[in-house]
Amino acid sequence: MATAITRTNPKTGKTERPYRDKQGQFVLGDPAFGSDLHHRKNAVLTTEYDEALRLVRNGFSIRMSAGDGTPPSFISARKLTLTEVDELSGDDIPAEGPLTPFSRDDLMHDLRKALVAEAAMIARWGSYEAAEAFLGFPSSDDAGEPYADADASKIDLSRFRSTPLIEASYDWAFQTGKPEAFRPETWDDLGSLMDGASVGTINTRSPMGDLESPLRVTIGTAFARWKFEFETRSPLSVRELAYLAQMNEVAARNALAKAGIKGRGGVVNSVARQWLGRRQKFVPTRPNLAPAQV
Repeated sequence: MATAITRTNPKTGKTERPYRDKQGQFVLGDPAFGSDLHHRKNAVLTTEYDEALRLVRNGFSIRMSAGDGTPPSFISARKLTLTEVDELSGDDIPAEGPLTPFSRDDLMHDLRKALVAEAAMIARWGSYEAAEAFLGFPSSDDAGEPYADADASKIDLSRFRSTPLIEASYDWAFQTGKPEAFRPETWDDLGSLMDGASVGTINTRSPMGDLESPLRVTIGTAFARWKFEFETRSPLSVRELAYLAQMNEVAARNALAKAGIKGRGGVVNSVARQWLGRRQKFVPTRPNLAPAQV
């Protein structure tokens, strides 16, 4: 037998279940904190459903969600329903928290397009033979410009050093998968990639030239998170804060202004940390990967 934790929302009638945050953790509140149990600093976090259930049985509140996009809320233990079932379903135990801004497949599609654009530039500045050696297949004879009609899905990403680099950047940026794979040398390699990347030709454009593309957002967020955690003396730009908060730059600038924070010249780390802590889509760095905050 197993135990399902549910609650019927008295206003909507929808069934709510334990909510996982973007780090895959259940968020619980210790009743010892009284009215302050909902503050993030007082949260009790666990990735284990059985541990969350044990805490609920001991009177802890837990964040619950109907899974319909509405914000989760703390529900006290006495308002929850514990039901014995033969087996828990996938609905009873959420597999993961909210999705990242875009999928890994979207990112890899962007990377393929960027590689096509690089090949087009190699064909322009070097030779068609060099471009074919780089990309793995030749440009079509029917293409008006090098690789203008290339099928990016044909690219074998396992041939490229940039693939594991971008995958590690995605995990670090959005704290999913294996973010620990993003190391100091990854930061350096990513910087070199940015410095040497091409925006493509007139007819073969690279996502590297689009600040809002999944590829650029991933790289920008990875850099911003590293700076946020390990270069704490450096102020963060509005764009870096926007990346971390999963907002566009205009919305971030307006939100900063509303909070009385001036973005010109950058925002110091301590202020940025407080501001980000109030943003709904901000994903904190996993505690074991972030330096201790004094």
